[in-house]
Amino acid sequence: MKRYKIAIFGLLALAAMATTSCSDPDDEIKSLEFGRNFSPLGIEAKNVKETTADINWNSSYGATSYNLEVYADDSLTFAGTPEKVITDITSMPYTVEGLQFDTQYSVRVQAVTEGDDSRTSTWNGVYFRTSAKQFLKNPKEDDILDRSVVLTWEVEDGYDVTTIKIGDITHEITAEERAAGKATISGLNPETEYTAYLYYNGKQCGNRKFTTIADLEGATIVTPEDNLRSLLENAEEGQVFALQGGTYRLSNEDGEVISAKISKSITIKGIRSTNRPVIYGRIQLDEPLSLLVSQTVWNMTENNSTDQFINFKGEGVYPSVVIENTEVIGAEGQKGFFYLNVTATVNEFTVNNCVVHDIECSGGDLFDSRKGYIAKLSLTNSTFYECAKARDFIRYDDASGSFSGVADPEVVVDHCTLYNVGATEANYRLIYVRFANNHVTFTNNIVEGTNYKRGFTNQKSTDPEPTLQNNYYFNTVNLVSAGASADASITWFDENGTVLSDSPFKNASGGDFTLDVDSKAYAGAAGDPRWR
Repeated sequence: MKRYKIAIFGLLALAAMATTSCSDPDDEIKSLEFGRNFSPLGIEAKNVKETTADINWNSSYGATSYNLEVYADDSLTFAGTPEKVITDITSMPYTVEGLQFDTQYSVRVQAVTEGDDSRTSTWNGVYFRTSAKQFLKNPKEDDILDRSVVLTWEVEDGYDVTTIKIGDITHEITAEERAAGKATISGLNPETEYTAYLYYNGKQCGNRKFTTIADLEGATIVTPEDNLRSLLENAEEGQVFALQGGTYRLSNEDGEVISAKISKSITIKGIRSTNRPVIYGRIQLDEPLSLLVSQTVWNMTENNSTDQFINFKGEGVYPSVVIENTEVIGAEGQKGFFYLNVTATVNEFTVNNCVVHDIECSGGDLFDSRKGYIAKLSLTNSTFYECAKARDFIRYDDASGSFSGVADPEVVVDHCTLYNVGATEANYRLIYVRFANNHVTFTNNIVEGTNYKRGFTNQKSTDPEPTLQNNYYFNTVNLVSAGASADASITWFDENGTVLSDSPFKNASGGDFTLDVDSKAYAGAAGDPRWR
C-alpha cells in the first residue's frame, strides 16, 4: 500500500510543477546569469616557433577581457612565479613573444568582466614546446666518413654551444671547437643513418640527419679512372671494392661494354648513398661464389648484347648472391635479370631495396632458373616496372631430378611494387614455379598493369596453397579472379586481394610510384616502402 501512496504523491507534485511553469507566459526565461564567468575552453597553441606562439581559445559568455600567464619549464603545474603576465586581452588568438627556444611552456587563461572582480573565472591552460634553433649546418659529402663525421655550426654571440649528441654518443664541445664552430665526432657505424643534435645549456639549437658511408676498413677504394673490369676479374677471395661516385664502364679492348667475369667471392659497393657509382655492364659468375652488390646503379643500355644482368656459368654451390639498395636499368632486347642454366645450387638469391626497370625480357624471363636449385629466391622492398613485357616475371623450372636431399625451395615476394610487368598479353605467368615441393609467399604487394593470360600460374606443381596476404591490384587480369581472356588451366587466384578503383600511384608512367595517402594500399602499408 505504501508504494501506491508514494506514486500518487509524486504525480501530484509533477502536476503542480507543470501548472506553475505554464501559468504565465510573461514568466518565460529570457537570459541566464551565472555567479561567475566560465573558464575559457578550447585553449590551444598554434604556429609555435622558436620565440613565439599563438594562443587561441573560445570566448566566454559575459567576459570583457582575458588574463594570460606563461610558465617556463612547466607542464600544467603552474607552480612558482609566472615568467609573463598579460592582462586586458580582448582579441584572439594572442601571440606570446619573447619565449626561449626548445623550452616547455604552460600557458593559462582566465575570463574577466570589467568592474566586477567577483565574476573572474578560474584558470584553464595548455602546454607546448617551442622549436629548437638551427645553428647546425648540413654536413658536406666529404665530411661524412664510415665511422666519423665533421659537424659545423653558426657561431653566434650569446650562444656558447656546449654539447653534441649522436645516438649514444655525447661529445662535450671544447673551447677551441666552440670558437671554430667545428667538431669531429667518432665512434659511428658504417652505412647507418644518424641524427646529430647541438645543444646550448641543455636546449637544442640544431639537428641534422646524415648517413655514414660504406665500411672502408680493408676495402679497395676504386675511382672512375680505374679499370673496374680488370679489378673485378683479378680479385682476391673476399675482396671488397668500394666505389667512389662517377661513371664506370666494363669495357673490352675495343671499348665495347661487356660482362665482368667473376671467379672469386667479392663485394661491390658504392661508398656514398647520395652519390652512387653508375656502372655500364653486366656480371658473369664463372665459379661458385658469394656476391654482394650494394648502393650502385647498373646500366645495360650501352653496347648491350641482350645478355642477362647476372649470368651463372659455373657449376657448384653458390652460398649467396645479394643485390641491395641498387638500381638496375635494362634495355630493349635484354633477356632478363638473372639466368641460371647450369647444374648449380644457390643457397640464397636476394633482391632487396632495389629499383629494376626496362628489362624487356626478349627470349628469356626476368628471374630465370632452368637447370639450377635456389633454396630461397627473395624479392623484398623493391620496385619492378616496365619489365618482362611478354614473359614470366619468375620462372623456376623443375630440375629436382639433378639434386638430392635438398630442402624445399622458397619463393618470396614481399612489400614490392610491380607496374607494367607482363603488360603485353601473352600466354605467360607472374609466377611460373615448377621445382618440386616449392613454397610461394606473395604478400604486401601492389600490382598494376599486368596482362598475363595465365594469371599467377597455370602449373599444378606451383605451390597449391601459396601464402597470399594484403595484396592490392589495379588494371590487372586473371590475378584476383578469372577474366574473359583467362586460360582455363589457371590453378589459383588471390581471391582475398583488394581490387582498387583507381591507380594508387602519383605518376606511374613517369616512374614515380609515390602512394596516394587516401589509397587503400597506403592504409595497408603495402608496396615498396620507399614510396610511402
